[in-house]
Amino acid sequence: MPNKMMEMLKKHIKENLAVYFIVVLCFLIGVSVGAFTVKAVDPHQKQELVSYLKGFFQLFNEDQLEPMGIFRESIKNNTQLIVFNWILGLVVIAAPVVLVVIGFKGFVIGFTVGLLLEEFKVFGVLLFLLGVLPHNIIIIPTFIFGAVLSVTFAMMVLKAKINKVRNFSYGKQMMIYSGIHMGILMVLLVASTLESFVIPFFIKVVVRFMG
Repeated sequence: MPNKMMEMLKKHIKENLAVYFIVVLCFLIGVSVGAFTVKAVDPHQKQELVSYLKGFFQLFNEDQLEPMGIFRESIKNNTQLIVFNWILGLVVIAAPVVLVVIGFKGFVIGFTVGLLLEEFKVFGVLLFLLGVLPHNIIIIPTFIFGAVLSVTFAMMVLKAKINKVRNFSYGKQMMIYSGIHMGILMVLLVASTLESFVIPFFIKVVVRFMG
């Protein structure tokens, strides 16, 4: 079964290489803009952000953040984005907004990592490697796949309408599209579990060394 899924994924990437390129490009642009924005932020505002981050890290150190609370928040955020992504694909003409969403996702990651590296130096690198990267290794490819799925679904529906394809079953395609999005949510569940029950331990270790 895993081999079959991998073959289907490879086929999907090969058939939609141009869309993947555009989506990944939008994500990377978002990351770049986010990282450069750190340099442009007013020093006073930047200091407030750093103070907030230090306070947030301290909560980990003092065990004041419940793993289940982090898990619920992570699941809520990921579910909202994926449901929004799913809706944009169904609306068809709104599908290009998916590119804005993936760009914004990149911006948030780029800004966060940029701030960590600039303000915390070596500890920022450790926080990135142990606190940001692990769950995002799952989240980022999953969101990119979801974005491509929404765009290609909208393109398929639009093409069928323009060409007046008689045997095109919108209901069947929508069920497949929705089912894959449910699978995406299951993958994000794994990422949220990692973010909530494993990552805090590593952040706590780094924060203790930071003093």
